[in-house]
Amino acid sequence: MNKLLLFFFIASFCSATCLAQNYKFGKVSKEELLEVEHPLEPEAKAAILYRNFETTFIYAKEKGFTGLIKRQERIKIYNKDNNDWLTVSVYLYQGANNSANEVLSGLKAYTFNFDGDVEKIKLDKKQIYKEKINERYTKVTFTMPNIKNGSVIEYEYSIRTPYLNKFDKFYFQESIPIKKVGLSFEAPEYLEYKIHRSGWLPFKINTSSRGRKLSIPYKQKAQGLAIKEKKGTNVFEFDDIESSVVQNDVPSLKREPFSGNVNNYRSTLQFELSATRYPNQVPEFYTSNWGDVAKQIYDSPNFGGQLRKKGFFKDDIDQLIVGLSKKEAILRIYDYVKTKMVWDGFYGIYVNDNLSSVYKETKGSLTEINLLLVSMLQYAGIDASPVILGTKSNGIFLFPTQSGFNAVIACAKIDGDLLLLDASDKMSSPNVLKPELLNWFGGRLLKEDGVSEEIKLIAKQATHDAVVNVKIDEENSPMVMANNRYTNNDAYKMRKNLSGKDVSEMAIYISSIYKDYEILDLGVKEIDNVYKPLKLSFKSRADDYIETIGDKMYISPLLFYGEEINVFKEEERKLPIDYEYGRLSRFIFNIEIPDGYQVESMPESLSVSLAGNIGFYKYIISKNVNGVTISVQRSINESFLEADSYGDLKKFYEAIVSKETEKIVLSKI
Repeated sequence: MNKLLLFFFIASFCSATCLAQNYKFGKVSKEELLEVEHPLEPEAKAAILYRNFETTFIYAKEKGFTGLIKRQERIKIYNKDNNDWLTVSVYLYQGANNSANEVLSGLKAYTFNFDGDVEKIKLDKKQIYKEKINERYTKVTFTMPNIKNGSVIEYEYSIRTPYLNKFDKFYFQESIPIKKVGLSFEAPEYLEYKIHRSGWLPFKINTSSRGRKLSIPYKQKAQGLAIKEKKGTNVFEFDDIESSVVQNDVPSLKREPFSGNVNNYRSTLQFELSATRYPNQVPEFYTSNWGDVAKQIYDSPNFGGQLRKKGFFKDDIDQLIVGLSKKEAILRIYDYVKTKMVWDGFYGIYVNDNLSSVYKETKGSLTEINLLLVSMLQYAGIDASPVILGTKSNGIFLFPTQSGFNAVIACAKIDGDLLLLDASDKMSSPNVLKPELLNWFGGRLLKEDGVSEEIKLIAKQATHDAVVNVKIDEENSPMVMANNRYTNNDAYKMRKNLSGKDVSEMAIYISSIYKDYEILDLGVKEIDNVYKPLKLSFKSRADDYIETIGDKMYISPLLFYGEEINVFKEEERKLPIDYEYGRLSRFIFNIEIPDGYQVESMPESLSVSLAGNIGFYKYIISKNVNGVTISVQRSINESFLEADSYGDLKKFYEAIVSKETEKIVLSKI
């Protein structure tokens, strides 16, 4: 080769090598430390420089295959203030009686800073904390040391798991940008996995295979004098099937108004076992449709098996429902379980302990409490069944999988109606469930005979009615007297925020809703009776909504009930609109005109509708003997709208804000 060409080849090779990013653990560069902002998202407080998942399978003669998940993470910290990425938590599943625990190993973590040279600070083992969450989960937490603006943190660890049916989701997108993320999932051909992908960003899954040998020693005991002891090794040859993904420059997933759980829209992969095909054994197949999934769950001794045991509560229920009709019995048992049991904050599908122990201890998971309710209702002769569902934070699954379900509620059928009941939540009522359970994908009602049916988890439209009387005194200061009435999930939400507070604390919360105006003479009715609408009355001064200039007075007539800002500001939207539940607001404002003034001008009435009966808005204003009356109705009839509705919705709210910020003008007589 010509010497000159050889020189250029070597120079080009060296240049490319020097510029190439080194992702080997611990090899953080000076350039990474000196970077002051993300090149594509300068507002980001942090960025993942490198994330990598490697999953392999290890064989042990006594245990068979186990999974080994190795994770490496390198994160740039641009601004350490109020930054959630400085602390890392790892959750480990613990088997019953510690028989099959997930094990964390190989944890290494460093903080890198630059002060004329690269400084490397190792995480002290004393700063690693292990906490038992419940009988099934342990959490390992550590906070990185010596964090400064500009630091880079890096850690790696491995988790060994015997639970091969499904693996936790692998995330390729976060709330901060990611420069590079990779995944390798390498499973023996004996274990067939379905790959479930979700999210908005496209990515390619590459598949390859390579041969592997597995040597398993054996020992045959001697049998008398005829057969001597034998030792040897069996060698198995099979293929490992690898699925891999590499993504570069992944943008952050930004939360938008009414976006619900944004985790549902992150780009992810999940592997779920669909079949096992071991040599010389009959293949075993796993879930193939929703009916199979439901049957497998119900047939578990930690699910359907628990519903058959009723002796431990018979005497209590017998006394509770004597002389009651079936509908009365449903509500009596429901209230009894709500009052007696305490939710420990955990979901899940299966019973961690037997229901008799849960009942005795008066504490359990959401599933345990609601299976207990189902069992009691069945004992009372009610047509009751468990409903399995996926919570919003569990994600949206569009394929048959047990991973799609992580909670259980009760369903009672009476006179052709379905009553959905959650006894773990003391503020819930029939068919009024916490928003976390109102997952549009729905759930499935399970019967002992294997039959299941789809149950839609869409809340009834919630209403907020208010009558607001406004009187303006001699100093042109408006006194507001408001009477409010809430139903369904609006009442549920208000009760959740007011329960357990004294009147002064309640007033502070109400003030936060109504733009921080002081709340006077607060009255609250039916806060503990979830079967009735919640009523709330108060008085308040709303001086900022009246302006006097010369001989004229300008009034913002909807006061702190008005929509002053359109939350839908962006020109385009990628995420769906999740209202959690449909809502209807009906407000009547009676504004008394002060002596010596007359109405010079006032807004015109307006009516606006969204296509497809999605929603409507009505603003009707009229003069009367004492002043002005305004009737306002805002209605959203759907709980979930696709992103393609955004343009019309944005214009809808623009019309509302424009109308509700118009003023009534009074002039002196």
